[in-house]
Amino acid sequence: MTDDVAVKSYVDDLFRYLDTYENQYAQFSSEAFLQTYNGICAVFQALRQQRDQAIVVDRYFLDKIKQAPLTSSDLRQITIQVLITYFESEADIDGQSNRAYTYCRGLRAVKQDVPFFENHLLPLLFVSGSLNNNFALNSFFLREIARYFNTFGKPLQTGLSPEAFAALSDPLKFLELMRRRLQLGGDLLQDRASLEFHLQRIDGFTKLSQQNALAQRYLKEWSYLSESNFWSRVKSFLGELGSKIKGAFSSSKYFRLVMTQRNAAFLYYGFVICLFIFLAIYVPLKWSAYSNDQYQQLEERMERVRDGR
Repeated sequence: MTDDVAVKSYVDDLFRYLDTYENQYAQFSSEAFLQTYNGICAVFQALRQQRDQAIVVDRYFLDKIKQAPLTSSDLRQITIQVLITYFESEADIDGQSNRAYTYCRGLRAVKQDVPFFENHLLPLLFVSGSLNNNFALNSFFLREIARYFNTFGKPLQTGLSPEAFAALSDPLKFLELMRRRLQLGGDLLQDRASLEFHLQRIDGFTKLSQQNALAQRYLKEWSYLSESNFWSRVKSFLGELGSKIKGAFSSSKYFRLVMTQRNAAFLYYGFVICLFIFLAIYVPLKWSAYSNDQYQQLEERMERVRDGR
């Protein structure tokens, strides 16, 4: 049995955290807030069978919601609209425990859940300074909205093309990426047929990350941005060079054609190969000589110390 007294206590805590967020943000604990939110959501399925308790919790929600305007803060609006929509979708099976949802829905400019989430709540996550730039809160509610879409919204387009993805607004792009991660897994960059693999190949993630700091943070968290350094560029170049050389030698006719039509290119690649071979030999030798010289100087100083010089 679900203890409605315990649920009410969680609800009290949640709204107390919302007040703290709005009035004393320095004392606000994201971790405690999210644990409380998840604790409330955990009882929704049980309330499907415990209808009397569901009605009590619904009325308690409504009383707490009416104590302050939903637009008092971005966190209050997002939290209540998302939480109550989940409550109605998961706990209300007979229309007897939806008073809080009906009240919140009545405050919306768009009444339907999915369009409201897409056109209002989701963009609210991506405005400058959203949720006091608290990435833990932002990421959590993006995940909650994506989870709602995957469960109650339109089916995920698993074969979405890069062109169709590019046509989406930035908030919808991140919703789509989060939905895909939840439903298809976090290793989509390894799947050569995936949208993520193609976006990385055409540098789509780099361009998307340039929109703002939040976009960059998400893409880094998901490891969708490749860290470029000297050796990674060298490795990439040598990989491309190896593929071209392998292709040139794959057919004798093609090899003769390449040699007759691409002499300048092969001279360039030959020079680059020789340069890297030279550096591969020269740099270790130079470093070894430097290390020996330093070691010799150290020994000389030690000898002078022993002799008292």
